[in-house]
Amino acid sequence: MTTATVTARPSAPVRHGPLPPGQEKREAPAIWWQTEEPREQVLERTLALPFTADSDANLRTRHRGLVKLLDWLEDQPGRTWQNRWGASGAEEAGREWTRLPMQWLAEHQRARKYDRADLCCGMIPLLGGQVVRPAYRWLLRQRPSQLLAHIRSVIDPDGFAALKDQYTATGHAGANDCNNALNRVTWIVASKGGTVHDVTIGDCIELQHAIGEHQTNGYHGKHLFYALLAGLGVFGPDAPARLKTVMLPGQLTPAALVDRQGITCTAIRDLLVDYLTERAVDVDYTTLEDMARTLAGLFWRDLEKHHPGIDSLRLDADTVTAWRERVRMVRDRHGTPIRPRVNAHTVFSWVRTFYQDLARWAADEPTRWGPWVAPCPVRDSDTDHSKNRARRKAAMDQRTRTLLPALPALVKAVEHQLKDAQTCLATGRETPAGAPFTTPSGENLLRRAGVSSRVYADDPATGRRRDLTVEEERAF
Repeated sequence: MTTATVTARPSAPVRHGPLPPGQEKREAPAIWWQTEEPREQVLERTLALPFTADSDANLRTRHRGLVKLLDWLEDQPGRTWQNRWGASGAEEAGREWTRLPMQWLAEHQRARKYDRADLCCGMIPLLGGQVVRPAYRWLLRQRPSQLLAHIRSVIDPDGFAALKDQYTATGHAGANDCNNALNRVTWIVASKGGTVHDVTIGDCIELQHAIGEHQTNGYHGKHLFYALLAGLGVFGPDAPARLKTVMLPGQLTPAALVDRQGITCTAIRDLLVDYLTERAVDVDYTTLEDMARTLAGLFWRDLEKHHPGIDSLRLDADTVTAWRERVRMVRDRHGTPIRPRVNAHTVFSWVRTFYQDLARWAADEPTRWGPWVAPCPVRDSDTDHSKNRARRKAAMDQRTRTLLPALPALVKAVEHQLKDAQTCLATGRETPAGAPFTTPSGENLLRRAGVSSRVYADDPATGRRRDLTVEEERAF
C-alpha cells in the first residue's frame, strides 16, 4: 500500500473585518489520534459510541457499513484514515460518494443490494468517532437531518445541549431554526475537530462562505448559530454582536491590492505601491481598487506574461501595440478572446494618468519619481469615450427593440408563476402532515411533518424536499 505525504488540508483565504485576538479560523490538522488508530481499535471504539436510536437493527447496519468503509479505505493510498479518505475521491463526488465504495465492492465480488444504506449508516461512526474529518464541500452536500444529529450525540453532547438551552432562553421558537443553527455548529466541529467551545469567529465566517459556495437552499444568510455561540460566551466578551459586521470584507492596503496580481518585478511592484499610496488620499476605495486592478493586473502583469523579465516602463512600439490589442478583448483563463472589453477606454485612461502623474511629480521630487518617467504608451484616441458611448447606446436600443415585443408574455408568465406558487403554499399549509396534495401544475407532493413556520413537501417523483415558502418568496 502506498504511503501518502501527510499534509494539512489547505483552505481558501476568506476576506473579513478585524477579529478579536485568538478568534482567527482554525486550520484543519493533518494528524490526530483517532485517524491514526488501527482498524480493530476503530471498530471497537466507534461502534461502542452512544448514538441515538441504538436498536439492534441499527447497530448491525452500522457495523456492516463501517466494515465496508474501512475495507474500501484500506485499499486507498495513505498512512492515516484521513489520508486515505482524501485520496479516495469521495469529497469530489459530493452526494454521489457512495458509488465509489459500491464500485469497489462490486469489483471484489461483495456487492449487495443494501450497500448504499449500509455505507450511509457506516459513515455515522466514522464521523462521530472523528476517524475522518471531511471538508465543507463534502459535508454541505449531504442530507443533514440524521447524520448531524448522530454526530452531536457523541461529540460534545453537553455543548450542543447548552446551545439548545440558549436557543430556548433567548425566546426563539420553532424546531427548524434550532436544528439549522445546531447543524452549522456541527459542520464546524465535524470538519475542524474540537468541541463547541473551541469554535472561533473565523470558523463561523469560513463556514458561511462555504455555504454560499456549496449550497443553494436559501439559508446562506442565517446567522442564528453565531448568536447562540456568542450568547454562551464561546467567543469571549469582545466578540461582535453580529456575524455580519465582521463578514464584510475589510479594505486592503495598496500593497495588498498590488500583491493580489502577482507581479514578478520587485521594482515595478514597489513603484505601483508608492503610486497608489499617494493617490489613496484623493480617491475612494472602490476607485483605488479599480486603479490597482488596472495598473498591476491589466497593464503590468499582462506585460510580464508576454515579455518575461520586463522591468522598465519605457516600452517599444511593438510591445505597446500588442498590449493595446489584448486590452480591447476580454479573454478566458486560457487567453482566448471571448468578447470586446466595453471599458477598454477606462483601462487606457488609468494607464495614461499613471504616466502623466509620474512625469508631473518628477518635477517636484526628481530623485523619487524621475527614474520612472517614460513616454506614455496610450494615445489620445485610445481614451476617447464618444465611440464607446455610441456603441453602448446602439446596443441598448437594439436590446429594447428585441425584448419589447416579449414583455407582455414575460409579465403574464411571471404573474402565472407567482399565482401558482401562492396556491401551492396555501394548499400545503392546509394539508395535514404526511398527506398528499396536488400543485397547480399537476405535481403530486406529500406534506412534510415538522414544527416550523415554513412549509415543506416531499416530491416522490424526484425524492427531493421542497421548501414551498422559499419558492413563493422567490416567485414574488
